Amino acid sequence: MPPDGTSIRRLHASCVRWLERGILVRGPSGAGKSALLLRLLHAGAWLVADDVVEVLAENGLLHARAPARPGLVELRGLGIHRLAHLPRTRLHLAVRLVSGPGPERLPPPRRTAICGVELAEIALDPDFPAAVAFLGVHLLAQRVDR
Repeated sequence: MPPDGTSIRRLHASCVRWLERGILVRGPSGAGKSALLLRLLHAGAWLVADDVVEVLAENGLLHARAPARPGLVELRGLGIHRLAHLPRTRLHLAVRLVSGPGPERLPPPRRTAICGVELAEIALDPDFPAAVAFLGVHLLAQRVDR
């Protein structure tokens, strides 16, 4: 832990800021992190980090940044490209990539802990045709639990 009390963890993940919210996209290699990242960038998101994300816990909040060479994204088959990017964002949501027939109908709210700080988490199939739309509505709407 750095001397100022900040906790830092490197994750194999991607991160964007979209609709004024920081989104951490996690999943195993080949799960579709970069494909979802590109769809979010196309929808107006700002790149924070691709492939490796450094997550910092500061004063009970999580922030993300690229650990090195910010603004780089790999386009499979086309090479590495430099994009406009944000140096850092506060995290609001973790997206855990899953594969399957579609989202669970009414899942309970889920949270994940990173650096000892809890973060809201949803499971999402990146190949689901409406994945970006689902994510956008989830970010902007208030969840109603029965």
